[in-house]
Amino acid sequence: MEKQEIVITSGTYDPLSIEDLNLLKYCKRKGNWLIVGLHSDKWMETVEGGIMQPFRVRREILLNLRLVDEVFGFDDTDGTLCKLLKVTKACYPHTKITYISGMNMNNTPELKIAGVKFEQILIKEK
Repeated sequence: MEKQEIVITSGTYDPLSIEDLNLLKYCKRKGNWLIVGLHSDKWMETVEGGIMQPFRVRREILLNLRLVDEVFGFDDTDGTLCKLLKVTKACYPHTKITYISGMNMNNTPELKIAGVKFEQILIKEK
């Protein structure tokens, strides 16, 4: 499939919640290729205070969702998604890319990355 409009979202997915699933559904409707950035175990231990499911398990669950086309692990040691966005741009240099977040993205370093459109939404449990 030609990747004309890539949508990226990211998270821990530990465990995958109904809010996560609703966000993924929304993201898939906004493009024709959905990439999920998955935070590392190290980031989860540092920021979230622990891990319920290791990276490989979380990745496998996401890859088995029909909504998800690719899962990218990325270097999140700087606390941003910048490297995820840069890797995606490098892999798909001539494709429209939109990052969709369910969290506030105001004044974040990610917004300075040229060539990525940003959308912030509020997903409620259904």
